[in-house]
Amino acid sequence: MTVRRTAMRAASAALVVSGTVLGLLWRFGVWDIVQIGHTDLRVILWPSSAMLTVGWCSTARGILITIFSVAVNCLLYVGISLVLRACIFAVRPSA
Repeated sequence: MTVRRTAMRAASAALVVSGTVLGLLWRFGVWDIVQIGHTDLRVILWPSSAMLTVGWCSTARGILITIFSVAVNCLLYVGISLVLRACIFAVRPSA
């Protein structure tokens, strides 16, 4: 898999996660929907969601912060996937 394809798949996964969390927040209006026991999956899967404000979908400032938070999440996923890819290629014996 090429670097570009790895980055695109990671960014797509990040957009799906962010979109799902925002969709749940929009529909149910609470963060507790994405908790399993005492583990908050939102914080694990979307660390930059801590940046979101109360007006995340109703004010211009809130919408811009939300867009920036999604972009940061995409960059995090891309960075992690590229580091993992480099580690796998470093450990794998060359043929």
